[in-house]
Amino acid sequence: MKGFKQLISLSSLLLATALSAQVPEIADQQLNDIAIVKPHPEYGAVIIYNPIICQQIGAACGFFRAHEYGHIALNHQYLHPSAYPAQREAEADRWAASNGVPQEILSAYYLFLNGGSSGDWQTYGNPQQRAQRLRLYAIDAGKWIGP
Repeated sequence: MKGFKQLISLSSLLLATALSAQVPEIADQQLNDIAIVKPHPEYGAVIIYNPIICQQIGAACGFFRAHEYGHIALNHQYLHPSAYPAQREAEADRWAASNGVPQEILSAYYLFLNGGSSGDWQTYGNPQQRAQRLRLYAIDAGKWIGP
């Protein structure tokens, strides 16, 4: 099975070099999500990801990797899970759209536009809303290559 870093583009790896040198990424085929960040006493945070889902969604997985690093860069792992979840997820999406790889951002946009996203609409909005937000974030950051 390919590792998380091998499932996404080399460009996305360069994005998180400083963070990833210190943040372990742990594969978990049983994870019922693409990826999550958990606090860790030694590393500050760890990223747990589902390699099967990443393989299925292709380049969009790079966006989700950037999204998780956004949570870390914004210190979200230290907040209680119930503390402003919609705001935290929107901030991580904005961070990923600002710092991610344009092709991976576009792939995530199409994934969302076609209905792929979390079923937690209260936190993320419906998939089409998330797609439009992602597009606007990427336009603001000069990273948009789509329609």
